[in-house]
Amino acid sequence: MLDENNLNDRQSQIIERVERLGFVTIEALAEEFCVSSQTVRREIIRLDELGLIQRFHGGAGRRGSGERLSHEVKREREAGHKARIGALMASRVQEGQSIFLDVGTTAEATAQALRTKGRLTVVTPSANIAQILFDAPGLEIILTGGRVIGRDLSMAGPVALAHVKRHRFDWAIIACSAIEDGGAVLDFDADKIALKQAAMEVSRRQALIADSSKFARSARLEIARLDSFDLLVTDAPLPAPLRARMDAQRVLAPGPGMT
Repeated sequence: MLDENNLNDRQSQIIERVERLGFVTIEALAEEFCVSSQTVRREIIRLDELGLIQRFHGGAGRRGSGERLSHEVKREREAGHKARIGALMASRVQEGQSIFLDVGTTAEATAQALRTKGRLTVVTPSANIAQILFDAPGLEIILTGGRVIGRDLSMAGPVALAHVKRHRFDWAIIACSAIEDGGAVLDFDADKIALKQAAMEVSRRQALIADSSKFARSARLEIARLDSFDLLVTDAPLPAPLRARMDAQRVLAPGPGMT
């Protein structure tokens, strides 16, 4: 009978990676351990039964994490870093432009920074962002509509997709849950990802807003490759594997004197 004090080496390593990264995919673990996906899946099932990790479709995450942090916790975590990212992103948006602004706490920080920008059209699937911006002078705020999903009051689905595809944006400002060392930009929800991808397709420029906690993490599904973005706005220098995949000229991060 397997118990917490009688784990094999591979099981212990799976737990370590889940604790460090938050979420790991079966495919990544199988490649790392040079075993089949079925072998990894069996290990995850056993560890889930012990209550040491939580099994999800395609991988495993921290026990009780709900696979992702709650919106309230994410808003509080690294709030200063997200505010700096928002200010940097807003500095690249020019008056009179039309932008798609994604969902999430970093996108909400960007919305706060855009309030003083002047004349802008902002299309967003986030009711939270619409509330942040609705009384800012000169801004036209358009909600995508669609099915409301999640506690962050975001919208997705066919109605939202059809709306976004009618636009031509100057910027698609995209958020994510993880950026793997190999350059995959990832998230969890397929409907949200489809909306992000649609916005990128109809935009002249694409920006990724991501704090450094996203580096070297993993999630279920790929949004795009890192080098498909014209700009990465973050709060810290990129780790070496990502520096090799993104030109320094396309990375915007706070300078030494910025607090």
